Amino acid sequence: MAAVRSVSEQVYEEMVRRIIDGSLPPNELLSDRALADQFGVSRTPIREAFHQLESVGLIKRRSRIGWVVTDFNRRDVVELIELRAILETAGVRCLINGSDEELGRVGALFDGFKLPFDAESTAEYLRRDHDFHSTIIKSTHNSRIIEVYRRVNLQIDRVRHFISYRAQSRVEESLEEHRRITRAIAEKDVGSAIAELNTHLLNVQYKFVNLLDTVTVSSAYREKEELASISEK
Repeated sequence: MAAVRSVSEQVYEEMVRRIIDGSLPPNELLSDRALADQFGVSRTPIREAFHQLESVGLIKRRSRIGWVVTDFNRRDVVELIELRAILETAGVRCLINGSDEELGRVGALFDGFKLPFDAESTAEYLRRDHDFHSTIIKSTHNSRIIEVYRRVNLQIDRVRHFISYRAQSRVEESLEEHRRITRAIAEKDVGSAIAELNTHLLNVQYKFVNLLDTVTVSSAYREKEELASISEK
């Protein structure tokens, strides 16, 4: 049984990666038999991975069809960011009660960056961005908040990869937003820190929704053009 769970975890992690990076796109039909052949395992760990993926909202069961990768739309993005704001607000209140050493480290987290960003700077910025928001959540020391946030982030990562982080200007704009948040935290100004955090997350929501609309509209337009081209032949 331990071996089965170990294989199941490996399958789960690989399928999470494929769903997030788009290798398994929204509404993709999943075959436990085909995936078992791909992974070189029996169907049992595939089915166990399916249940794990369902629990975090990455796939769902459809009657008659079977399992499919879940879709997402602008409402999903809005609701995910709203939930993230609630969780991170709780985290900021806890983080500000930390030691001066910890607050000083957070306050300096986004120092040293120069604009415009190159590819290396962007990668480093995104790493610090992830570390910063993880620090906020971990400071709650609440296992349920941490787990809910992990699931929310899986969904947000899907959106981020789907639209791609192609808005270079947005990366540079968010740097200053993060600096305002971290400065307020370092100064133990909880009101300003939460206000700046909410402003940042609203800007993320706005950018994601607009890019998602653009990608969706563009995809639909291309499909329409392709169908028109076929009908003319």
